[in-house]
Amino acid sequence: MAGADGIERAVGAGSVAFGAVATLSPRLFLGMYGVPDEASVRTMTRLWGTRTAVLGALLFAVEGTENRQRLMSMSAAMNATDAAMVAVAGGVPARARVLGSLTSAAFAAALAYALNQ
Repeated sequence: MAGADGIERAVGAGSVAFGAVATLSPRLFLGMYGVPDEASVRTMTRLWGTRTAVLGALLFAVEGTENRQRLMSMSAAMNATDAAMVAVAGGVPARARVLGSLTSAAFAAALAYALNQ
């Protein structure tokens, strides 16, 4: 079970880190993904970042196996949905589609794996 716990902690820390970068330094975040640096996009990036950081922090804060499993299941489903939406998004740079879908898919896969251990 230590492997699943380690994956869960890594996903939580990764979510907090991704969210913090998006919230505190949206230009850096947008640049990594090749997304245009526009005021409206920076605002939406910050909003996404705060929610991502909070979900990651909740992985550390939620107690009880059943509640943690629910949170992990919902987070995995959210990330899988995000991956699919980004992959087919029109008008989005190819780099952003590829990196965004791969990042979200990796988080979804890691959570799903941890849930099944």
